Amino acid sequence: MNKEILIVGGGPTGLLLAYELLRRQVPVRIIEKRQGPSHTTRAMTLHARTLEMLDHMGMAHRLEEVCLECPGNLYHFPGLSDDQCPRTDYRVLPTRYPFYYKISQENVELVLREHLFANYSISPEYRTELVALEQDTHESVKATIRHPDGSIEKATYPYVIGCDGVHSFVRNAAGIKFEGETVAVMSMMDVELSNVTFDDRWMNYYFNKDLFMNCTKMPGKYWRIYMSEPSGHYVFDKNPQKAYQEVADKLGIGFKVGKPDWVTAWDVRNHMAERYRAGRLIICGDASHVHSPSGGQGMNCTMQDAFNLGWKLAAVFKGEADDSVLNTYEKERKPIGSQVTEGALATHHIVMGFGAEPKDRLYLTEEPGWEARTIKLVSGLSHNYCDVTVLPEGLTPVSGPKPGERAPDALLAKEPKRRLYDALRRPQFTVIVAPGTLNPDDVINIGAKVRDQLDKLYPRQVSTYLISRQREQRFDIDHESIDELDEFSARYDISAEGRLIVVRPDLYVGMACIPSEWEKLATYMSQWFKAGVQSAEKS
Repeated sequence: MNKEILIVGGGPTGLLLAYELLRRQVPVRIIEKRQGPSHTTRAMTLHARTLEMLDHMGMAHRLEEVCLECPGNLYHFPGLSDDQCPRTDYRVLPTRYPFYYKISQENVELVLREHLFANYSISPEYRTELVALEQDTHESVKATIRHPDGSIEKATYPYVIGCDGVHSFVRNAAGIKFEGETVAVMSMMDVELSNVTFDDRWMNYYFNKDLFMNCTKMPGKYWRIYMSEPSGHYVFDKNPQKAYQEVADKLGIGFKVGKPDWVTAWDVRNHMAERYRAGRLIICGDASHVHSPSGGQGMNCTMQDAFNLGWKLAAVFKGEADDSVLNTYEKERKPIGSQVTEGALATHHIVMGFGAEPKDRLYLTEEPGWEARTIKLVSGLSHNYCDVTVLPEGLTPVSGPKPGERAPDALLAKEPKRRLYDALRRPQFTVIVAPGTLNPDDVINIGAKVRDQLDKLYPRQVSTYLISRQREQRFDIDHESIDELDEFSARYDISAEGRLIVVRPDLYVGMACIPSEWEKLATYMSQWFKAGVQSAEKS
């Protein structure tokens, strides 16, 4: 049997999953039936939570160079001035990335491929297609693979991960149902425009009773335009330049459409897989859920799926965790897929609620808290696992971010600059020791006990990190920082008695407790890892 994990699909989901596995010393193979890297792709946004993830993985800086910042969305209701129009302004988000990036998916994939090859000498195998799967034991999966020259390879893998999109071969082979409905037809193009009068920094939504168009400037010389209408008359027109111009004129946008660089059309679906796993076959990303592109959440959600799955699959593959840990992937991510679908539909009904006059949709944007709720949901900052988080019994409730919620970043020091996320930029769980002001020496002593115990029970799976008000000799410089600005203490609401906080490898709070309950940390970790198992590097 091949001692590597087979990833089917070389898009953002498969590439990111490969990166997460490889940085945990898990060998992978990526196959992709496409002829080569894409030059034309639909997705175009990277939201705040995804950028936090990519920063954690060491890639955000490169993506910044190929993106344009977008402050948010403008909803141009007919009859309202730009000042009166509803908007979702992401600049208020409590993150290092209070905006979203406009970027073609092809460039996201390019950056991911560059980092994979630069760090691990791994690239997708293009023109290489999975044509059969057989899962006949509890130990492996037999795969039949067709190579570019037509030759057939038969190989056995411990796990096969389907990151192969809406029409997933892996999902179908696993017998997983993928049910839903078609909610619209849509087309999009990349094109040069002239006579542009709107603020092209924003994503601009234009619509009337039966037409929809949104447009914004992309990096480089092209604009990205999406267009939809219920009949398909314009969407599937054989002369897309003419069709787009007619729709823009009917909506009163005013620009002149040039010759398209690229145009495509498709059915907008809302589909969800009934389950995400069948034995050693696992599906990820668009193979497990797909929804309206309203809000631009699709690519973000699929990469977050891979971010959740990666560290769990690595631990299971290396024998450090029980196979049942993989069941938490669906348990945690399927509700998020449903949330994203519901959020996309909410925006969809505002801008593509065809048949209803725009004035009769305006009330959807006037509900109390609509903007704040929308930007937190679409940005991914409000996604959480609170309802499915398992905690040790008898924990004293504490303030601050709840277990299952996003772990917020905080600036710890200005010069030289250090953030909390710098301390968390490791493929491990992190236990943060925050002494507080009441008995700081006692809490630091407890922190040292926690470190020694967890190092023994879960070697190389947990890192203990001290955040205090002064240097402490019991923790080295790689595991300690001063909270110079009190930003960390404020964002995590550290009480005078201090706090112990577990942050998962995917930047979610796992557990938080008062220092006297420190022994419950090992109980919490036992749901993820086998105690005393040496990692692959030490075995």
